[in-house]
Amino acid sequence: MKKLIIGLTVGMLLGSSTVALAATNTVQATLTKFRVAINGVPKTGTSTQLLYKGTTYVPIRDLATMFNYTTNFDNNSKAISFTSADNSNDAWITLYDFQAANDYLTVQQQQGIPNAYEVLSGGATLFKVNGSEMKDGDYSAITDNKNKQIKIEKVLGAIYLNKQDLKDAGYRVK
Repeated sequence: MKKLIIGLTVGMLLGSSTVALAATNTVQATLTKFRVAINGVPKTGTSTQLLYKGTTYVPIRDLATMFNYTTNFDNNSKAISFTSADNSNDAWITLYDFQAANDYLTVQQQQGIPNAYEVLSGGATLFKVNGSEMKDGDYSAITDNKNKQIKIEKVLGAIYLNKQDLKDAGYRVK
């Protein structure tokens, strides 16, 4: 009986120290719901966001859906991939999606100028986009090397190009 009581006491002490050690890894955060607008269009997410030390954490699938992307997780490689959903009604395309649709193009950020880019083909400049002075929601226009006008817009810090203008200038868009 004495051995049983000693064994139980030792077991309880070990168990309580394990719980005490596990408790040091706790995080205090706030669950909240933010309003999100993409290209000026309000979007609703299906989940709440986590606010921790001034940074908002949004579930990847929820955010990807808002941006019209699908996600896939490969458990073997521990990789997450994003695929743009086909949305022919969308009138705007990001610079990097535009580059992906035209594999012969290169988009380079201009050194020292935020939101300023140069679009190149074979080393030759096709057009430049300078959104450094633009505020979110601002529209502007640029002219390419063939004198075709392309409307641009800045939304949530990203530069978007008008798809129809790009098509009219002879570029591919998805």
